[in-house]
Amino acid sequence: MQEKSFKSRREQAAATKQKIYASAEQLFLRHGFDAVNIDDIVKHAGVAKGSFYVHFESKNLLIATMINHYVWKTDDEYRAYWESLPPDLPVRDAVLALAGKIADVITASIGCKNMGILYQTQLGESNRTHAMIDYNRALYQLFCDIIGKGLSTHEFRSPLSAYEIARHFVTAYRGLTFEWCVRDPDFDLKEQALRHFEILLHGLDAYGSPHST
Repeated sequence: MQEKSFKSRREQAAATKQKIYASAEQLFLRHGFDAVNIDDIVKHAGVAKGSFYVHFESKNLLIATMINHYVWKTDDEYRAYWESLPPDLPVRDAVLALAGKIADVITASIGCKNMGILYQTQLGESNRTHAMIDYNRALYQLFCDIIGKGLSTHEFRSPLSAYEIARHFVTAYRGLTFEWCVRDPDFDLKEQALRHFEILLHGLDAYGSPHST
């Protein structure tokens, strides 16, 4: 009987935490992080204010949790996509396919407004989380693996390590995404990403070639 009661309380606590998380997510996306306070969140969730602090130390910690979850989820999606590509696909084509996939996920699943909100959190001190910019992030490792394959098969040539090139690729994509946020709807993220990555890949193709000067 006691075990059942404990299980019931645990399930109830998990349900309450999910209510708070879902309500906060809706409100943040609708109004932005700064315009929403804890009172707004618990009112929307229909729970007591004390319940919030049982599960989250602060609003900032909740925001960091959300961003971390977003990063892990999307990076897993990118890895799954890469692994679904034909193993004999040229690495150059695989990089372009991944660049296109990232644009599809950002535009369709996240959207310009929400990406802008995410960037805002990285510019402020209180809400900043390292999940998006951490060099140990799975997205960096994914690009590192792909570039490493291209270097080992001699499809790419460069004096730089796969890790360093991967950092440049991710940084370039972040810049493209920011440009999209400030220029939307007059900036096609996928089209521009593919064009820019063609330029980056040309540099890897050309380095060391007898035709490069």
